[in-house]
Amino acid sequence: MRSRLIFPVVAAAAVLLLGACGGGSDSSHTEVVDQLMASADAAGLVLDRSCVEDIAAKLSDDDSKRIIEAGPDTQPVLSDEGEALGTELFGCVSTDSLVDSIIADMGDENVDVTCMKDALKGLDTDTLAAGDLPDSVLQCFKTDG
Repeated sequence: MRSRLIFPVVAAAAVLLLGACGGGSDSSHTEVVDQLMASADAAGLVLDRSCVEDIAAKLSDDDSKRIIEAGPDTQPVLSDEGEALGTELFGCVSTDSLVDSIIADMGDENVDVTCMKDALKGLDTDTLAAGDLPDSVLQCFKTDG
């Protein structure tokens, strides 16, 4: 049996990934990919640049323009196609960096870090992003008394 747990960092990562992806022309493509890589780095997430470039290259010029104009701190309004491509970016996130971000967001004082890393080991980013986690995660939360 699995528990559905949605961690705030996963939601934050979704906003980051949806808000900073892009493609279009070569210059906008490069600018948006650079923006995404910098934003992810600032959030403690490691992205595979070639994966990001492949996905970003699929976005329309209009979506790329909206992303660039919005900047790294604002989520732009994208086309349905742009939103769908944004969700694909989770596949570009290093699983280890996403796990570390989830744990950091929960705080060492609230979870047994070793237990949590063991419980999340081997899960892919899609599973982590969906919050569909094994019940063993529940054992890792520290309780008072």
